[in-house]
Amino acid sequence: MGGSQRIYRRSDGSSNSRGKALQLCRRITAVVALSIMVLYFVLLGTSAALKLQWIATAQIVPLVLAVSGSLIAFWVIVTLLFGRVYCSMLCPLGIAQDLAARIPRWGRKRRLRKGYRYHIPHNSFRYLWLAIIVLSTLSGLSLMLSLFDPYSAFGRIMTYLLRPLIDAVSGGTVVAGTLIGVAVAAATLVVVVVVAMKRGRLICNTMCPVGSVLSLLGRHSVYGMDINTDTCVNCGLCERVCKSECIDSKSHTVDMSRCVVCFNCAAVCDSGAITYTRRRHRLSIPMMMKIPGPRVTATIDASADNMDKPRAIDRRKFLTTGLILATAPLVASAERKLNRWTPKEILQDPTEEGHPVPPPGFTSLQSFLVKCVGCGACISSCPAQVLEPSTGEYGMANLLHPVKKYDESYCRYNCVKCTEVCPTDALEKLTVEEKHKFRVGIASVDADACIGCGLCAERCPRRVITMLARGDRQVASVDSSGCIGCGSCQYICPSSPKKAIKVNGIIN
Repeated sequence: MGGSQRIYRRSDGSSNSRGKALQLCRRITAVVALSIMVLYFVLLGTSAALKLQWIATAQIVPLVLAVSGSLIAFWVIVTLLFGRVYCSMLCPLGIAQDLAARIPRWGRKRRLRKGYRYHIPHNSFRYLWLAIIVLSTLSGLSLMLSLFDPYSAFGRIMTYLLRPLIDAVSGGTVVAGTLIGVAVAAATLVVVVVVAMKRGRLICNTMCPVGSVLSLLGRHSVYGMDINTDTCVNCGLCERVCKSECIDSKSHTVDMSRCVVCFNCAAVCDSGAITYTRRRHRLSIPMMMKIPGPRVTATIDASADNMDKPRAIDRRKFLTTGLILATAPLVASAERKLNRWTPKEILQDPTEEGHPVPPPGFTSLQSFLVKCVGCGACISSCPAQVLEPSTGEYGMANLLHPVKKYDESYCRYNCVKCTEVCPTDALEKLTVEEKHKFRVGIASVDADACIGCGLCAERCPRRVITMLARGDRQVASVDSSGCIGCGSCQYICPSSPKKAIKVNGIIN
């Protein structure tokens, strides 16, 4: 008997056809859901995105924050019946992890060689972490939930990484948000991809609050994966393809609290021993139960495939790189000469921070901070690009929440797009008429810095700014009873070295 001999017999594949069919249906559903979610974020700000908004409002954390009782009950019932199908079929970050997990396991031979192994669950850490996130959210510190909610994390990747890339390729205006928003999105993407490549769904079963909540329900699901020990040939393939690392082929058990119902195990089992069923198998011959001991599995000949091979130099790439390096000084010189003829802009210091100005549609600042998960949907859909992820304006415990910055732009008077795309009701939907009256801040004038140009009075859409005589010059004055804080005045103010008019958010 050779060392590479297999100890199990492969059938014609008909025994696991049901498992393969379930796996195919799950994959199609997941790909469609992920495609719709990506398309939704790419099209944010358009009428087409509003038709796809259901995919965002069907996510569990937005449902909970929006207190959508009927849909919450729907997911509870679905999980109690079928297990954690949300994690494998609708969660965008979970589906993205599945794609990343396939990178080092592409092809059958590599899948066997780079297989998973069963690991004991980290229940103590998982539920302690869940308690910390829940308590911090209830106390008004939403940073933890914003960072680890899968929908919010995926939204930031789309908003701060994918959309700027698409804008750059298409030649549009690239808007990447603040450095901290880009850094958090990039770090999230790197961590998710690296962990998924090595350990599959480890993040879902340790750090994800949605996965932890659903695990409490999934362990009691009516349908689940079951191993028939009478027909199991102990090949270990089900354990090797389980990205949740929840199948112990040695003891023939499946931890349904961690299983995301991907059907990979059922599809790969040629003996049909593992099935998705509401029944739990009982041994027909109890004395044939497997005795714990060392397992013998098929060995794969690691031959010269893994040996390093010399790589030839690509002559075209070498010449292209040399050409770029050679022409770089000429391009830089031409740019310097061109800048001599470019009119210089007015140099202004950044406006000193005051009370932050949130987007319109919030009921109260506290409610806004608790319900907002920092997904970036409103930031991405803002045509004026006046919204940015916060970097501490609301406190360090509420990073990444949208805040208005009026030095480079202003809030369009007739625009309500940010209120239309919010999935958590942190921003209530407003009509244009309601937006005209919704106050997010109040402008104030520094009379000593005002140069009396009158641009703010001309730009104000509500005509609440007037020019008053002060000695031998004109000074802007704001009627605070009619100001809604749109920021048009602060944006247009040309005074230097600092703007003479500033909008502060209201405190309520």
